[in-house]
Amino acid sequence: MNTVLSEMLRTGVTANASGKQIRLHSAVSEGEGLFLEQLVSTLSPRLTLEIGLAGGVSALFICQALPPGARHMVIDPYQFADPYGDGWEGAGLAAIQRAGYKHCIEFYPFPSYVVLPQLQAKGTKIGFAFIDGWHTFDFTLVDFFFIDRMLEVGGVVAIDDVGLPAVKKVCQYVLSNLSYAVCGGYPAEQSRPSLKRRAVSALAKRSGWVARVARPEFSTDFGLYSDCRCLALRKLSDDVRPWDYHTEF
Repeated sequence: MNTVLSEMLRTGVTANASGKQIRLHSAVSEGEGLFLEQLVSTLSPRLTLEIGLAGGVSALFICQALPPGARHMVIDPYQFADPYGDGWEGAGLAAIQRAGYKHCIEFYPFPSYVVLPQLQAKGTKIGFAFIDGWHTFDFTLVDFFFIDRMLEVGGVVAIDDVGLPAVKKVCQYVLSNLSYAVCGGYPAEQSRPSLKRRAVSALAKRSGWVARVARPEFSTDFGLYSDCRCLALRKLSDDVRPWDYHTEF
């Protein structure tokens, strides 16, 4: 594991570019980060995307799994702005630079509903995305809508905080109406900073929760994964629904 990331997880503290210490008050746990890392490592995508940077923990897990020459796009309008008292002051970008991953990052300091349509209009294609932005139903669905149009068939989108009602509803809609299936998940009860790599491995063998991207069997039964913290959905095909298609969810 990258030494900068390891220290952040150990102390629960990071720093901005000027050295000011900032508490990691909202970040994925080590276990969930390893889950994301496994997904990216298995897929070996050339271009990835993340919505929500905060202190940069998830971005660092993703970056350390990228193949040589790959790039990671990050969207976060609040990395420097502070309208809600998060106070990141650029700490996520500073951590990425300290860890040596600045060369593979494309950062967009604007709302995702502004950036995503622009990326899609340019013909951007991605192999992996992580949605961890604004967690209302409409914002999450809009994020997924544009990511779906950029995601390659066989690619994966991971969605965080699935336990929140609005995010859960988006997952139910996607699995009911679109050509996606669950290829892995990270359970909420295990999402804690003390979880180690060997525990993640044991969890995968015991319950099959951890990424199964390389295996052919997938599930569209959201109920089997309704208690997970992070859900990984694999795109099985492009959208071929009739214009008036709808399945209740």
